[in-house]
Amino acid sequence: MKLFSHLTDKDIFIESFKNFMAKRLLSEKSESIDYEKCIVTKLKVNCGRTVTDSIEGMMNDLEIAKDKAKKYKEHRSTTQQAADPIDFDIKILTTSYWPSYKTFELSVPPEIKTCMDSFQDFYTRLPTNHHRELKWNFAMGTAFVSAKIPGTGKTYDLIVSTYQMCVLYLFNFHSELSLADISEHMGFDEETAKKNMQSLMTGKARILSHDNGKFKVNAKFQSAHRRINFPVPMLEEAVKKERIT
Repeated sequence: MKLFSHLTDKDIFIESFKNFMAKRLLSEKSESIDYEKCIVTKLKVNCGRTVTDSIEGMMNDLEIAKDKAKKYKEHRSTTQQAADPIDFDIKILTTSYWPSYKTFELSVPPEIKTCMDSFQDFYTRLPTNHHRELKWNFAMGTAFVSAKIPGTGKTYDLIVSTYQMCVLYLFNFHSELSLADISEHMGFDEETAKKNMQSLMTGKARILSHDNGKFKVNAKFQSAHRRINFPVPMLEEAVKKERIT
């Protein structure tokens, strides 16, 4: 904080801090929530409450989200409805507190759509939510996917973004797809489709291959690790913010 007091563009620092903190909180990669709160408290002392209101709002959102997720699971366990087909976690956030993320209307796998519909029904039935609108944002979502490679028969646990998961899901039904096909299925613009495909073909984890304008599962894919973490591509809106800083 001693260095912070000497900055001439404190607003740029705070905006960058908020963006990176949001990523840490949503991906659950913060090393210590207490440490995050300590930094925010120091920012409040130096800059005033109006600067940190939205940052504190993000942290409060996640605390409330945990309680809502718990109530949803209790609701599912006490009703006679069938259990969710997958392990499904959701965070209810207040739009005004969080950075804006570029998002698309996805055609998600039916297993996920079932969970979404179930939670939507639960959420809208709560008396406190009658005048609130629930909008789905997949930009910062994370998925754990079990993938069996057809060429080797080996199974890997892939840690991917929601967008990457939906792209991989397409190959359960298509042996090969062009970039235009993927854009159409996903509702992506061309640039977003390119970035997501490139992120699944890195040197360390090339789970897809590209030949003659077509993408398909890399039948020769092998890794020494059972659990593989794929990089999340930066979307245009996030890139612009980082350029400003």
